[in-house]
Amino acid sequence: MAGSLAKNSLLTLIANVLLASSNWLLLIIIAKQFTEDSLGSFVLALSICSPAFLFASFKIRTLLVVDLNWRFTLAEYATARVLANCFITIAILGLVLINVVTLSHMTVIVVLAYKWCDSWSEFCQSYMRRVHRFELSSGMLASRSIVTVLLVISGVLIFNSFTWILLLWLLAAICFAVLDTILLRRLALSYEISAFSVRSIMKLQSIRRAFFLYREYLTVAAALAISSLFVHLPNILIGHQLDIASAGIFATISYFLVAGGILVNSVSQASTPRLASFLREGKYDAFIKLVQKMCMLGIFIGGSGLLVAIFAGEYFLELFYTPEIAQYSDTLNWVMAAAAVRYVYIFLGTSLAAVQQFHIQTKIYGVGLLTMLCSGYLLISANGLIGAAQAMLAATLIEFTLFIWVIKPSLRSAFIQVKA
Repeated sequence: MAGSLAKNSLLTLIANVLLASSNWLLLIIIAKQFTEDSLGSFVLALSICSPAFLFASFKIRTLLVVDLNWRFTLAEYATARVLANCFITIAILGLVLINVVTLSHMTVIVVLAYKWCDSWSEFCQSYMRRVHRFELSSGMLASRSIVTVLLVISGVLIFNSFTWILLLWLLAAICFAVLDTILLRRLALSYEISAFSVRSIMKLQSIRRAFFLYREYLTVAAALAISSLFVHLPNILIGHQLDIASAGIFATISYFLVAGGILVNSVSQASTPRLASFLREGKYDAFIKLVQKMCMLGIFIGGSGLLVAIFAGEYFLELFYTPEIAQYSDTLNWVMAAAAVRYVYIFLGTSLAAVQQFHIQTKIYGVGLLTMLCSGYLLISANGLIGAAQAMLAATLIEFTLFIWVIKPSLRSAFIQVKA
């Protein structure tokens, strides 16, 4: 069992690292080859679309794994994903057209289309993990990352155009969304009683059940969006209080936090099925022991990242980006301090997700977001980019304290309900 968990974690980690690296490469290329305004426009489009699509996901990625008794069918989960994506897309396009969001229309449309494909691929790969096809899921994600890198590099060499690079980035996502769909249908034929098809997604019953899922897991959707805003809200605040170029610079710096979070999230994804099994079997001690190991790993990852930032942050910022961005190495130190705290309690959130105590996460992340919003408005105007990173640290400290306060009573309550 331990070997299986380690293998699945490693496969998930490799795939996630490759995908994040391909997206990071895109960020690096834009920072090095194009204007700071182009970088800022792309970053702000992502900062708006990413939390919105996470809200639309309703954490179906996790629900597909922990819903051991199929409270909702595969088609109903798919319907929920498609309808929510449609609503978010229409809402964001409406904001762009009426100039509430003043960004390049082309950039926003490309990012929206990419998020559509990415969210659908994530849905397909979540089902692969549910049926323990981690090799297939990881292989598809890794292949997509490699193809993305090849297309983006080709775009730089042939076109050296910001528009063409974004379109090639999108093309890779479209192709693999189609391939993931084909694989999902084949797996469903083997593991499910009824076939998975467009017709099953469009059934009136599936649509009704999708709205029932929305009502039941609205707090989950809010928790995801709020958690995502931990990374994206500082960019939005900086773009509002300073300028678009500064938002782009901060995003490149804070991506180091995302890079470290890949390992944390990979272990989290691979551990969720095991935690759900421990809950079903009533193995409280084994559940707690696994969570403790995950938290220790989080401490190690966060501490290592902070030390690297302190002693070699300026070097890496210049290596990956530009000498101008390397001047903000102090900001990186504050960002990685916030990351060190966050990497620990993310696993506490994983344990709550495994026992489906989603509402607790929503409340905690909501308090943290409010903390960041208030402190960000005060600190960014006073300290610039460092102020944004300080606001991130303040939010993580509040969230960490709240998780420690509620974790044991919440887990005990969930296990008592299972036994009853």
